[in-house]
Amino acid sequence: MTPQDTISICFICVKAYQLIDAFNAIQPFLAPEAKIIISHNGITDLTELTSQLNSSQSLFFMSTSRGALKPSSNTVVQTGIGATYLGACNTEAENNIDAFYEEVFSKSIAVSAIHKDMALLRWQKLMVNIAINPLTALHQVQNGRLLKPSYATQVINLLNEACFIAHKLGIDIALADALNSAYTVMRQTRFNNSSMAQDVKLGRKTEIEAICGYIVSEAKKLGLDTPYNRTMLEQINHLEQTS
Repeated sequence: MTPQDTISICFICVKAYQLIDAFNAIQPFLAPEAKIIISHNGITDLTELTSQLNSSQSLFFMSTSRGALKPSSNTVVQTGIGATYLGACNTEAENNIDAFYEEVFSKSIAVSAIHKDMALLRWQKLMVNIAINPLTALHQVQNGRLLKPSYATQVINLLNEACFIAHKLGIDIALADALNSAYTVMRQTRFNNSSMAQDVKLGRKTEIEAICGYIVSEAKKLGLDTPYNRTMLEQINHLEQTS
């Protein structure tokens, strides 16, 4: 394989449960100094992925609250303009994130920025996912419908549990901040159908295990229970099995 045949910049934007298989398929074609950008909902363990990178390859995580809808095979409609953040997942990425952001992101992606705390960035993305994705999937509503007071108690309970577990793991996210971020994204993407709502509607596997399931799993490791996230996990899993 010649240098011209290798991939120097690779975006892997897939479902959380597809990440490792997608990376394994592309890994043999990556250039020795490749920049890999992953983006998915929820939180996954990146150890299996980072262990396969050499010391010159960079791994970044991209978090975005932009909304889009694909009404046909060759059409994508933007349904909400939100912020996009780029964070570093390994040492090499930390060393070159400023130059890479300027080269690739700053001029091509409006409303974007570098986020210096990768763990916090992923948890902030998770909080928004927890507040929006399962409820829109369960009730088959657009994101903006969750702004109605009738959903407020569920949103607060789900995020309160998630913030509690985050604090136990050393991640400082206040409930007020989590709620503010979630409701901001709901407003920005009010006409969007979340990916999980679409997955349930079309009978596809969802990312619930990496969203509410992640909270439930981390809580169990701590000897704790998170009943609201556990119930949501069970409800979405049931929809998957019966759709």
